[in-house]
Amino acid sequence: MKISLGIFLTLSAAALLPAQTPATPKLHASAIQIELVDVGDVSIPAEFRYAIYERLIEQVRDSRKFEKVFRSGDKAAASVPDLVTLHTSVEAFTEGSEMKRELAPVVVGSTKVDVTAQVTGKDGKTLLTEKVAGKVRIFGENLGATNDLAKRITKLLVASF
Repeated sequence: MKISLGIFLTLSAAALLPAQTPATPKLHASAIQIELVDVGDVSIPAEFRYAIYERLIEQVRDSRKFEKVFRSGDKAAASVPDLVTLHTSVEAFTEGSEMKRELAPVVVGSTKVDVTAQVTGKDGKTLLTEKVAGKVRIFGENLGATNDLAKRITKLLVASF
């Protein structure tokens, strides 16, 4: 059985290419409502909880991914047919030391916030769930971890919608 060189090269090249996985279809919503941060049993200072919430609202608005960004409890959100809701639950929190980060030659004193970001539809069904971490490792104030977290969650939303 004789195979031509062209067919052989084509088959060999196809075998070397990675298998194409079907792309996950993007979700769609014209508006998002951001709920207050749920801390559960995690010991986290109130300023971190509020900073996460406010920075999430700011970052999501700045992304311009959604036509409207609603705060928790905004009654106007009820009239939006394709509204989604972002729920953020703190899973772990480690408050570091700004002074240790600035003085130590190795990474010590880092601040880290681990959360689960969950997006639900108007019907309450979960559309997206992802664990996300915000950190400040070397320079910067401890609350900088909340800004990092908000950026990462916004990036996740932009990629998913």
